[in-house]
Amino acid sequence: MHFRFLYKRVVAVFLVGLFFASSIIWPDLSYGKSDNEVKLNGVKSSIEAKRKAAKEKIDELKRKEKIEINKLYISQRKLEATKNDIEYCSVKLHTAKSKLTVLESQLSNISYEQNISARRAGERIKQIYKGERISILHLIFAAHDINTFLDRVYYQQRLADHDKKLLQDLRLKTRRLVNAKQDIEYQKNSIVSTIGVMNQKKSQITSSISVSQYMISKLRTDRSTYEAAEKELARQSQSIASMIGKSSRRSSIRTTTDFLRPVSGMISSPFGWRRHPIFGSRSFHSGVDIAGKNRSPIRASNTGEVVFTGWYGGYGKVVIVNHGKYKGTSTSTLYAHLSSTAVSVGQEVKQGQTVGYEGSTGYSTGPHLHFEVRLEGKPTNPLNYIP
Repeated sequence: MHFRFLYKRVVAVFLVGLFFASSIIWPDLSYGKSDNEVKLNGVKSSIEAKRKAAKEKIDELKRKEKIEINKLYISQRKLEATKNDIEYCSVKLHTAKSKLTVLESQLSNISYEQNISARRAGERIKQIYKGERISILHLIFAAHDINTFLDRVYYQQRLADHDKKLLQDLRLKTRRLVNAKQDIEYQKNSIVSTIGVMNQKKSQITSSISVSQYMISKLRTDRSTYEAAEKELARQSQSIASMIGKSSRRSSIRTTTDFLRPVSGMISSPFGWRRHPIFGSRSFHSGVDIAGKNRSPIRASNTGEVVFTGWYGGYGKVVIVNHGKYKGTSTSTLYAHLSSTAVSVGQEVKQGQTVGYEGSTGYSTGPHLHFEVRLEGKPTNPLNYIP
């Protein structure tokens, strides 16, 4: 729309200029052809200069729009990376909380043992200092022989050593108590730090979402960008068809089992003509959209060979699997808008094997799987093949 508006303005300026130029040229026709030719060539040169300037301006706008689309892709990728960071922080937070629970349990046990040790030591001290133990003289006169006396002295010494050991244990457990408290404080600080990181990540996500929403709004109103995107997707679709065709001709795979649903969820957008969820115009939907939980495992619909993995324009992250001949026809499946892939090119996959994880990369308004079934490289309705 911006291009058309600019073009109309250029044409309008040209027409106005031509109108005024004609008012100068036509009265001079009777004075000779050569002067009029000079003036017409001058007008033509002026028009060509304006057309060149308009084209340069349109090319500049196209370049800026391409840059903005690339920024949208970058924003989406950063958003995915930020979500992964938040998941990592959540794991760290859970781990810190678990350690804190263990330390609190240890602190409670140490405190209990400390109280028992203190009470026992106190009882021993009372016995010593209140004279409840048998005195040395009493031990001497009460003993029937020297062996009895020595035995009593030995056991008395054992009791004293035991008291000393209790006091040492008390001091050791006290130190353990202090260390445990320090560990708990460290864990608390770590949790606070983790929460701070998570809040920063949330702010980054909010900012990324705002940028993405702005870019989506711009794409909806910019018809030329929409047309370029649709043409690019059509070219990519043809490229995929060619890629699959070449792979099918080389492949000796034969598929005999029926296809399974690659992920659980409702069909949010069917196969065929529809109004595009981002651009708002009617376009042909070459697959079905299945709405599931974000990062849900995506299963191979059937046995086959991976012929493509990676970023593919508006499709985002993609996996394409060639299933060889199915009921006599070269068949393949495409899994798009993935958050990440789990297979590589040339790898043979079994039916039900995880090939990637659900996401929202490329031209997407939220987490879902775009799933295609292609016969001889051409899209067909997947609901004719999956339950």
